[in-house]
Amino acid sequence: MKFDLVIAGVGGQGNILASQVIAQCAMDAGYNVVNTETKGAAQRGGSVLSHVRFADREIFSPVVPLGQADVLLGFEPLEALRYINLLNKNGKYIINTAAVPTILANMKVDVYPSIDEILAEVAAKGLDGYLLNATQAAKDLGNVLLTNVVMLGAFTAISDVLPAEAVLNKLLSKVDPKYHEADIAAFNRGRDIIQAMQQEQKI
Repeated sequence: MKFDLVIAGVGGQGNILASQVIAQCAMDAGYNVVNTETKGAAQRGGSVLSHVRFADREIFSPVVPLGQADVLLGFEPLEALRYINLLNKNGKYIINTAAVPTILANMKVDVYPSIDEILAEVAAKGLDGYLLNATQAAKDLGNVLLTNVVMLGAFTAISDVLPAEAVLNKLLSKVDPKYHEADIAAFNRGRDIIQAMQQEQKI
């Protein structure tokens, strides 16, 4: 068994915490695990790409090769598009459709594509996956900082490689208990959104 995950986002979205939760959960399950990040100006909204690889055999590189990821979690749509070629042809993506324009785009030095343009490029890849506004779901729960937890819950709805309960419990072990109620709600909200989409596909 081998599983490769990439999480693409920008600094401040909590993707490093999400990758650590999954990596540590996989270690608890007895897998060999490697987890690494490549960061731009992370604290200033720069690109952050996390690689999580685990297997029941030796892993020779911490970086997911091109076309080999089983799942791509795109915390930010342009970053997801930037790295979607890491996904294998049978893999799945979950992309948060809420944009986080770069500082240069906000300064009118650079141009951030429209969401329609980004999603059209994603669709043109012919890969399978789900689009959701995890940021809005987090806001609806009262805290935009729950976006990464919504995405973690969504991940457990498309892959049973790790039990959802184990992933949630690992997350809760890493945060202050006063946030547990909100984290549980956000995690379940992510699962519910994806499961509702899956039900629609069966109809």
